[in-house]
Amino acid sequence: MPIRRADDNWYTLLNNGAATGAAVDIKGGQYAFVVDGTFGGATASLEFQATVTGAWTAVNAYGVAVSLTANGTRTPIDLPAGRVRIAIAGGTPSAMYGALVGMG
Repeated sequence: MPIRRADDNWYTLLNNGAATGAAVDIKGGQYAFVVDGTFGGATASLEFQATVTGAWTAVNAYGVAVSLTANGTRTPIDLPAGRVRIAIAGGTPSAMYGALVGMG
């Protein structure tokens, strides 16, 4: 049986941005991924930093990439403790806001 760690923190990943956000440390647990703003054809994806190589990798939940192309929320997303960020690709986004919300 898996052990779930409760984390009820709100992690701001993007604040009025238009490009990939800075890395943010999280405690690990189950989360909701929330993004809103003017996407302008862009995709906002959740990425996790591998601890061994430092490479950024796409987060998948149940075999599907955790990404949004319009205002919305993706949940549940189980993540270990580590560093995450929002990667913005394509389009002409503006005034983008994103967060990872602990569901503890």
